Amino acid sequence: MRKLSAIVLASFAIAVTLAWPYIKMEFASSAWYTEQDKRQYNYYTPDLFKKIPRISKDYSFSFGRVTGTEANVFTLRFYGVTDTEVIRRFLISEGYQPQTSCDVDAECWNHAASHDDVSIGNLRSEKAVFVQIYRRLYDD
Repeated sequence: MRKLSAIVLASFAIAVTLAWPYIKMEFASSAWYTEQDKRQYNYYTPDLFKKIPRISKDYSFSFGRVTGTEANVFTLRFYGVTDTEVIRRFLISEGYQPQTSCDVDAECWNHAASHDDVSIGNLRSEKAVFVQIYRRLYDD
């Protein structure tokens, strides 16, 4: 019986050890990572960002949970560039449409089949382009 208990306990410890990085990511309020950080990239990165053209060799990702609004925000930053035309063409090819108004100082896009709001713009202080997905977790 002791041997069986030890095996069960050891199995549980191994399972928790292997699952711990994913448990931490599930409860994280924010994350900053690159495509080389495979675990975070695969866990946090929306499919749209995985397919988007890389308009610069220098880029990074971030993720954040917005408390109170029940939303997640995913951001992709491309450094050393300012032109967003390639991204606009990509969004159109994916079925996104530009919006006539926007809550932020950026271009806003949405897709009829998605609850995601996509915005693109320039970070003038860093000479960078950002693409951001605001994802509501629940329907309004």
